Amino acid sequence: MNLSSEPISQDVADTAPLTRREIADLLPGVPGWSLEDRRLAARFVCKGFCDAVALLQDIVRLSARENHHPDICIREGRIVDVAWYTYAIGGLSRNDFVMAARLSEWLRYRQGGIL
Repeated sequence: MNLSSEPISQDVADTAPLTRREIADLLPGVPGWSLEDRRLAARFVCKGFCDAVALLQDIVRLSARENHHPDICIREGRIVDVAWYTYAIGGLSRNDFVMAARLSEWLRYRQGGIL
């Protein structure tokens, strides 16, 4: 099953964070994402500040639908850093990988002019 089509688990507070092995198994399912400081992270370079803000707003809308939010930062006026991490469990959950896959898929559609 494609990660982006998996449902989000709404209650992860009582689950354990993913193990290193589980993370290693899931990482190939989210090309362009890497582990940085125990978080699932990616960097997106935009044309300018307005495009970076628009991307940030789109990420907010996407994550609000599932009530699973990333850490987001705009740097240098055009670089958007996104990091997924499940604070409720103190580590990465499968939800983080699902949301990273959804964001990547959405960006591919957006760049292809479909959205």
